[in-house]
Order: sequence, then C-alpha cells, then structure tokens
Amino acid sequence: MNILSIDTSGNNYSLSVSKENEITSFQDKSYNVSSESILVEIDNIVSKSSLSPNQINTLIYNNGPGSFTGIRVSSAIVQAIGFSNDCPVYGINSLNLDAYYLYKKYKSQKIQIAKKAFGDQIFHGLFEISDTNCHAKESISTISFTDVKPQPEYMFATNSSNIQADNDKYETIDNYMGSELLIDYYKRYCQKKEGFDYKDALPSYAGHTI
Repeated sequence: MNILSIDTSGNNYSLSVSKENEITSFQDKSYNVSSESILVEIDNIVSKSSLSPNQINTLIYNNGPGSFTGIRVSSAIVQAIGFSNDCPVYGINSLNLDAYYLYKKYKSQKIQIAKKAFGDQIFHGLFEISDTNCHAKESISTISFTDVKPQPEYMFATNSSNIQADNDKYETIDNYMGSELLIDYYKRYCQKKEGFDYKDALPSYAGHTI
C-alpha cells in the first residue's frame, strides 16, 4: 500500500508518504500554504519514496475544521489525485486527530478539545478514546469561548489564551507532524475502502467527524 497523507489545517503544512511501512515526510513552516507549493513538494516526496504519482493508492488528509484556505487546497488536491488514480480518500477531522495525539502522549481515554476557530469562537468536542475507537461523545460544535466549561473527568486541551482550566488535567495543544499522525490514525481506526468517492474528499467543518 502506497499512502499519501496531507495536513494543511494549520498555518503550515506537512506531507508524508508511506511505502511498505516506511514513511518519508516533509514539513513547511513558512506559512506558504498554496496549491502550487504543495503540489511541488508532493512530487518531490513521492519521488524520494521511489514512487510515481500514479502509484499512490490511498489518500489521507486532515479535512478540518481549521485553516479555511489550507483545507480547501488539500481537498482539491486529494479530489484530483483520487479521481485520477481511482483510489480511496480518508478525511479525518482535526479535533479527532488532536484527541488521538493526546491519547498517545498521555494515555488519557477522555479528552475535551477547545480549539481556536475565528473571533471569539471555539471548535469544541468531547472524545472517548481507546486502542480500537476514537469517538466524539457528541457532535463537534462551534461555540463562544465563554461557553466552554472544562469537564472534571476529562483531560482538557486548548490552544486559546482566552480559556483557563483549574483542574490538573489541563494541557496545551502542541504542534505536531500531522501528516505522520494521520497515517497512524488511519491504520488504527479506519475501515478499508475501495475506489474514489467524491464525498470522501469534501472539507469538514464543526458538526461532522470520521
């Protein structure tokens, strides 16, 4: 299986190719998220993996919520490659990915995510996680930071300076290599699919999880 993974949900982006479980990655921290720059780096990283673009047979991407421009760009890219190669696309919600990152790091099975959206708005979700499931307890929503109530039984994680938590399970959401974590998430949780389906390549906003 030859996997291409794309994460453009933040101000920078990362790409990974997995070939026979060997992963080659690239990260750009220059805030230059454009289709032109990403396509150039995709060609480079695929070539470094001794593959050609038409040998990619699985696509994974962070489908949001997050950077509007970044997610639109990666959605368009996976649509084009998925259609051309007739390969499945797996869109993974960014809050699910944050929760999984914290589960791996701290082994906490209940995680509350409050992530900056726009203005005073926060993307919010409660997650219950195990080695076999990463489940949003309720629909991911967009709420005001004033409405965020840290739950005492959950590890609370945020990247907003407007929110303070009093419990000892408070954690700041780190920057991490999203494209590599997407591959790990896919291998652990995603059910295998065949062929390209346009709906799988559409951006996700608060209220939809995979």
